[in-house]
Amino acid sequence: MDDFVKGCLVMLFGITIAGLSQLMLKKAADKEYKSLVGQYANVNVVLGYGIMVASTLCSVFAHRYLPLSLSPVWDALSQIIVIMIGMLVLHEKISLRKGIGLALMVSGILIFML
Repeated sequence: MDDFVKGCLVMLFGITIAGLSQLMLKKAADKEYKSLVGQYANVNVVLGYGIMVASTLCSVFAHRYLPLSLSPVWDALSQIIVIMIGMLVLHEKISLRKGIGLALMVSGILIFML
């Protein structure tokens, strides 16, 4: 497999698990806790931050094979993936403004890649 493709797959995996990590942290933030320690020392928070570290390691590994000039594309794609995860898992609705923003991000990615 080509190094560029390998880097793209690792980066895509990394930004996907980062989105899942954000989902876990959001679920943890929505709960009420009796103590300050319980607010931070629970499974969702610890696992969420652990997955975020793994995502960062994926990003570091992928940048060994990808040009740094593609970073804005990956950043925009990560925001799109987080929105899609929110729609699928949390059943969040896409407002007109969010839809326009998504369309602009996708358009920007396509223009940047040309």
